[in-house]
Amino acid sequence: MTISDNSRSVREIEARLSEKLPIKLGVNKKNELGRLVYEISRGRGLSPEDVIQQAEIDRIIDCGKSGLFHKVKRTLLGTRYPSSGPDDDPHIMPVKIDPARKECPVWDLSLDPRTIFVEKSVRSFKWTEDFTRKFPRAEVVEVKDSRDVVREVSTSDPVSMYDSRRDRVLLVRARSGFVKICPCTKGYKRCGYWILNVGFGCPIDCSYCYLQMYSNAPGLILPVNIDDYYGHIERFDRQVKGRTRIGTGEFTDSLALDMYTGYSTRLIPFFRKMRNLVLELKTKSANIENVLREEPHENVVISWSVNPQDIADRYEKGSVTMAQRLDAAERAAEKGYKTGFHFDPVIYSEGWEDAYKAVVEDIFSREALRKNTVWVSLGTLRYTPGFKQIVEQRFAENLMFYQGEFFVDTDGKLRYPRDVRIDIYNKMISWIMSFDTSCWIYLCMEPEEVWKKTIVPLREWPLPEWNR
Repeated sequence: MTISDNSRSVREIEARLSEKLPIKLGVNKKNELGRLVYEISRGRGLSPEDVIQQAEIDRIIDCGKSGLFHKVKRTLLGTRYPSSGPDDDPHIMPVKIDPARKECPVWDLSLDPRTIFVEKSVRSFKWTEDFTRKFPRAEVVEVKDSRDVVREVSTSDPVSMYDSRRDRVLLVRARSGFVKICPCTKGYKRCGYWILNVGFGCPIDCSYCYLQMYSNAPGLILPVNIDDYYGHIERFDRQVKGRTRIGTGEFTDSLALDMYTGYSTRLIPFFRKMRNLVLELKTKSANIENVLREEPHENVVISWSVNPQDIADRYEKGSVTMAQRLDAAERAAEKGYKTGFHFDPVIYSEGWEDAYKAVVEDIFSREALRKNTVWVSLGTLRYTPGFKQIVEQRFAENLMFYQGEFFVDTDGKLRYPRDVRIDIYNKMISWIMSFDTSCWIYLCMEPEEVWKKTIVPLREWPLPEWNR
């Protein structure tokens, strides 16, 4: 199936609805019914014709035109969202798929930029010379300010610009925002995490990644002046009270490009002298050669985002296999590093329990990981309104939005119903704790009411054993 096939399906649904229903539908009403038919068809593996021709819709049509649209919509809503109540908002938006759109290109694990933009203020840095030398085919363009590049390459098609982001690398001088608190909606429980902003943009194409929403980033942005980070890190280390987690994997993958940047070789030894800060390097790669050359210490945790392999194959394009991730994690643990794992997002589908339980067993059946894993985070698929439409333009085989129900939660994001999330978390927690009761398990971006209804031990970070 291609994106063009999906676009054709949308047009066929619209035409078939117009033929089937004995009323003229306005644009908005046609979009609502079209979206519902499309998602039922994709999520259940039915033809659009089978969805439209269901007996209940025929019965509604036979009863006359009065209230016909609302009755048909209610029927389709009941099929697509069987657990929905009067207060649930599925936020129905039109399906808009450009028939000329191609599937996003998949990263082959090596960087090959066409253009490297270098801010003038960092042009003479040795790091800049070392980096650009690795790409002899790339055109190196000096610019006064990286923001000029945004204006130069920005287009009216942000999806295409995002798809081509690996073609452009921006080497910049970081000037602000070195350390930021991990954002969390009011009323949602914080995990105490901070972000070290070392780079922006990821070469991997995860269908669920919110970075796709950033249309103003023309390429992969890499800071050159890592030495300037040191003072900010030291100052923050003095300010915080007690052990505090900070990581580089929020706006990029911490290690996917490390063979080019060498950031890990700068950060790991530097964090050894921190009194309070614990650095997390989070990745979906197996690129740990630089990490293994450094000496492990208690202030660094290497962590991996994990999912069942069939989920990774479908929704984590350009990442390495789960076996490669866990083998890399095992090597890091055997070297002496503490490790962490992130099941975020857990993606609900038929048979999800067996698939995720197998991943938990694969992790904790390895002695080195069982002994060295210090935290595991759990989160479920969530997204902001409009995000789904971007993903539909980039991935043809994407089903994650159509399997399971999503309703707007108190943070404005669409999520699985709370009872579904709680069930997922409790099962995941029980599987993890059957192997290891000592590692810290926490929920990511969840309200306190959800936390309280899970069996996760409500232990706040830092854990007593991490305090000095």
